[in-house]
Amino acid sequence: MSFDPQSVFFVLAALLVVLFFAVSGKKAFRSLVSLGMTIGALAFVVIPLVILKYDPVLIILVVSIPITLLVIYLTEGFNKFSHLSAILTLACFFIISILIDVSISVAGFTGIVSDEAITVGGQLGIDLPKLLVASIMLSTLGALIEMIVTQVGTVAELIEAEPRADKAQVYKRSYNVGIIHLGSIINTLFLIYAGVLLPTLIVFSGSAHYIFNILSYEPASSEIFRILMGTIGLIIAMPVSTFFAVQWLKRKP
Repeated sequence: MSFDPQSVFFVLAALLVVLFFAVSGKKAFRSLVSLGMTIGALAFVVIPLVILKYDPVLIILVVSIPITLLVIYLTEGFNKFSHLSAILTLACFFIISILIDVSISVAGFTGIVSDEAITVGGQLGIDLPKLLVASIMLSTLGALIEMIVTQVGTVAELIEAEPRADKAQVYKRSYNVGIIHLGSIINTLFLIYAGVLLPTLIVFSGSAHYIFNILSYEPASSEIFRILMGTIGLIIAMPVSTFFAVQWLKRKP
């Protein structure tokens, strides 16, 4: 017996919501609201503007600001913890966005990573390399928010648990937690994109120059590039957010 995909989708979505509320309580509602608004921003702002041939990179840079603020303030509340998380996230995001844009340009990516991309570039006349940059930026933003909010929260919890600890002690302990978090999230990113690329990896597995052929095949190499950019962003964000969180939250009143 089988069901149509839509039915299975709605059952799983309902299960997700129930489990989320069971684990997170009231905070789950704020998280789901922020998720809905993020989806709305993509569906009703980003995509229509890209179709109108505005610069995809500029669109993501601008839209990243309200998305970041919505996600952080709705889930964490309006407080100094959220203020710091939002500022650090946007600062790190703008820095890594420059690196993504420059790297895509230097690597000579065409942006032709799927049949859909060919359709978008051919029929709609959208700049595919810019669209690729924008998509990688968007992927990186989510990872940065998760890393920075967690690190700032770790610093805040350590300060609250041991108010007499000096800045060096708080930074060292938070940094150690960050290293553990960094290792797990990097592996998570790799496994997510490895799952996406699994059919492609199987196709190329029998070739003589396995790795070289994969890196030469843009649909696969662009995903590997996405992993690299996301990982670099996380590695930059962890110590930077930890340092500034300690300086801000441990400052004298």
